[in-house]
Amino acid sequence: MKQPADAEETVYDDLRNMKIEVTADTPAYRAVSGQYEAVGTFRTGALLDIDEEPAGAYLHVRGTDYYLSGADTKDSMRWFRNETNLMPYSLELTTAGHYTVETFKGQVYAEMDTVDTMPVYVLPGEDDPRYGILFQNGIYYIPAAEVAATAETGSPKPAVCQSLPVLMYHFFYSEAAGETRKDGNFVEVEELRSHLQYMQDNGYHTLTMTEVLYYMQDRAQIPPRSVAITIDDGDPTVYQYAFPVFRDYGMHATLFLITGWESPELDWSFWEMREEGLELQSHGFLTHQGGCSGMGHGGRLQCMDHAEGVEDTIRSLDYCDGGFVYCYPFGDYNDNAVSILRDAGVKLAFTTEAGRIHPGMNMLTLPRVRIHGGNSLSTFAAGIEN
Repeated sequence: MKQPADAEETVYDDLRNMKIEVTADTPAYRAVSGQYEAVGTFRTGALLDIDEEPAGAYLHVRGTDYYLSGADTKDSMRWFRNETNLMPYSLELTTAGHYTVETFKGQVYAEMDTVDTMPVYVLPGEDDPRYGILFQNGIYYIPAAEVAATAETGSPKPAVCQSLPVLMYHFFYSEAAGETRKDGNFVEVEELRSHLQYMQDNGYHTLTMTEVLYYMQDRAQIPPRSVAITIDDGDPTVYQYAFPVFRDYGMHATLFLITGWESPELDWSFWEMREEGLELQSHGFLTHQGGCSGMGHGGRLQCMDHAEGVEDTIRSLDYCDGGFVYCYPFGDYNDNAVSILRDAGVKLAFTTEAGRIHPGMNMLTLPRVRIHGGNSLSTFAAGIEN
């Protein structure tokens, strides 16, 4: 990460949610009858949201009934929001007497030596035998082998999303700065603001790609008014114009980066956007170029050697800190391209074809809803309405 010399002054003074990092395995406590009883361990490297006011000699982990000593902690320089758009199932799990709490990527945050009952937000999958539960206001995971039982709660089933629009943006500009639209891929910054305002006014939820993955795997429930927002290419106008608007509204989006075009070390602008809810995913490493004559726009991935394509894709995902989503360069794909992504471990891949997504579709050839600059707000609304 390249951090500007003045980053601490210009960014950190405005942070809302600085997390602490656990620097050594430390006991996790619960308050019982006025006493703090150890019920497990927070593991080294865990990033935790802490209430601003300490509970005596202990720190309270926000959104939980857990406490810990502050002796083995430090400021993490991370401030991503713990939140979820997922809706709980009418299902509860009861843990075994010892269970672990993990992140999406499998990092162990805590080991608990207690029996707990909690709602289920994510069902186990074929390649991921874990239950998703709500922990410190976000989704974390308990291995299915450490769940003793599940039971229906009898709660009524909520209305859920039947098909999901995934919006596709590219570039942004400002008329106030004297700039003009070059083509339909350019969206004026106030036009973008009107899109986000419309979604806020009409109760839309902007999903993360993890939430999209679970929806497509039929492992989680998302609200009826859900949308995913993607922005291709990682152009500087995203940070200049779009990012401040997304930050104002607290909405999520996914940036598809052409990672081979970026600095070898993640630029501060991308770090900052990621912390504020604009996640980073792959648009290829060195595949955003032609070379396949007569195939769509000639996107190189279509006729690339399989091993070379897998290596390129893995490099691009690694640059995105373990990304798992891919956007085809130029929108071009064929069987060869799909095979490369599958063997590289890609879970979701998006094209430029038009349409909405839903469970049961091929998750490596997903369509999107293209956003054209200059269209009316009613046209935008029609593109995302059920």
